[in-house]
Amino acid sequence: MKIQAIEVAQDPLVPVPDGKGAQQPSWWNQLPLFIIPVLFLLFLLRQSRREKQDKQKLTNNLRKNDKVLTIGGIYGTVLTIADEGDEVSLKIDDNAKIRVTRASILRNITREEESRLPAEKTDK
Repeated sequence: MKIQAIEVAQDPLVPVPDGKGAQQPSWWNQLPLFIIPVLFLLFLLRQSRREKQDKQKLTNNLRKNDKVLTIGGIYGTVLTIADEGDEVSLKIDDNAKIRVTRASILRNITREEESRLPAEKTDK
């Protein structure tokens, strides 16, 4: 019985025992430690900017008689919107009115319902 020797090609990046051959630079292994946090940070900044634009669009599109929800959980109907400043008057009951800032409006329920109506009509 005769055993044949098989030669295996070595990986060019693995150092050869005799000291010859290519090696990876030392910073190459640490590169993902720098790239991943940078990509994560860019993703967070992009998401934050998009949310800020959506909030700005919501407050700019407020109209009289829109039903809204405030950050505090109060449902109300827009009575007046101040031209100067950021004050909005809401009617929350027959004899109850409050003044809030535009930034405290969380959702515009009227606009959400309007955007759902065409989608519901096309589903039928």
